[in-house]
Amino acid sequence: MMKNLPLRQLIPVLEGKVLSGSITKTIQNAAKYGEHQITESSLVFLLKRKESLPLPAVRNLTVITSNPKALKNVRDDVTVIYVENVRKAYYRFVSFYRSLFQLPVIGVTGTCGKTTTKEMISWILSEKDHVVRTKLSHNGLARNLDYLLEIDEKTDYAVFEMGVSGPNQLLYSAHYFRPQIGIITAIGTDHIEGFRSQDAYIAEKAKMLKAVGKNGTILLNRDDETIRSLDLSEFTGKVLYYGQDPKAHFRAHSTQFNLKKNGMDFTLSCHEGEFACFVPGYGTHNVSNALAAIGASTLVGVKIQDAVRRLHTFRHIKSHLQFYEGKKGSLLIDDTWNTNPTSIEAALEVLVETAEGRKTVAVLGEIEELGDYAEQEHRKVGALAAEKNVDVLIAVGKNAYPICLEAAKRGMNPKAIHNVTTQKALLSLLGQLASPQTSILLKTSMRRSFSNTLQALVAKSNKG
Repeated sequence: MMKNLPLRQLIPVLEGKVLSGSITKTIQNAAKYGEHQITESSLVFLLKRKESLPLPAVRNLTVITSNPKALKNVRDDVTVIYVENVRKAYYRFVSFYRSLFQLPVIGVTGTCGKTTTKEMISWILSEKDHVVRTKLSHNGLARNLDYLLEIDEKTDYAVFEMGVSGPNQLLYSAHYFRPQIGIITAIGTDHIEGFRSQDAYIAEKAKMLKAVGKNGTILLNRDDETIRSLDLSEFTGKVLYYGQDPKAHFRAHSTQFNLKKNGMDFTLSCHEGEFACFVPGYGTHNVSNALAAIGASTLVGVKIQDAVRRLHTFRHIKSHLQFYEGKKGSLLIDDTWNTNPTSIEAALEVLVETAEGRKTVAVLGEIEELGDYAEQEHRKVGALAAEKNVDVLIAVGKNAYPICLEAAKRGMNPKAIHNVTTQKALLSLLGQLASPQTSILLKTSMRRSFSNTLQALVAKSNKG
């Protein structure tokens, strides 16, 4: 919960006029009415102008409103403060609260990899210090205040995932979090439906440069073509790159799949020298995430040796390329957290590199929020499947049919290409294909996939 603050201290910040109630109380929480949980001693912002706003039966509330006549159920212990513009008062409070703390804040954005990178950074830093971070990939704007209010006197670092699904959302989050270090992991195609064009989506991600401020540091993925082409001419802060590119400040080379230890071996080359590294989880994208995490950690004072050592024990969050024993002795790879063209390429690489002679089956779902780019992006996925030489391709959903068309066009055997639209058809087909000689990748969005498909495919011995 937030740092406790005397209400008397907040009234000038809010530019408010006390209409009723006591001002000698302590504020222990802040909430937007209708969006956040209202607890005892909360500062409640009524941003929506309605004819009737019943207050919850919670003790010691302080209500910020521009329409006091709308309030219902006003108890004796409620303080009512009038302001001309509630939204502006809310932002003044947010700015004031954030200004109370001088601590390193790292912001992470990107089409994919941002959740894992954020978790890796948090894991490294939390060995010795207290870290506030966004939970899983829950980065919706309505949650921002909750995360901000977790910061208190005990907090050493904050690491925030900053997603975007529409214009100006990144700067909106930056207003809350004020990161001094920003990371852009990749710029592909995802959540593009909320933008006029791909260029507008790229421009939104690039706002991380503005988010960290004139004296901030930006850490960029040098292997991403779009990121390499960003205009940095007006950015006056520090720019560092990571990746396999020879010009990267944090560079990985000699990268190898380590099938015995279920992860990736690589050598980190940087200003401080060369370091042998291992990161749990398969895929060169995991190496990229690790480089970003190591780089960001060193920027706030962690020794590279300590960051490298700590990553050995990192544990991935659920449904990020998790391996299971599947039905009939098959190998099952669960990557159902989310799906976009960039993460599909990474998942296909893992499927092929870990197969060890097994027949590879790629189950690929529809990609959401692509708008007018839907067909061309699904076709790119079909091209990837053909390029990676997967043995069997199963595209799930009507909108995924272009995946099949493009894979066939690129030379994949049409008899090995399937489009299914029901769970029954998918499970039937996989039931025929599954064997100890089969490796199955399930790469579909957690929001679109048939909810219990994974459970139906996992062998009973895996289930607790």
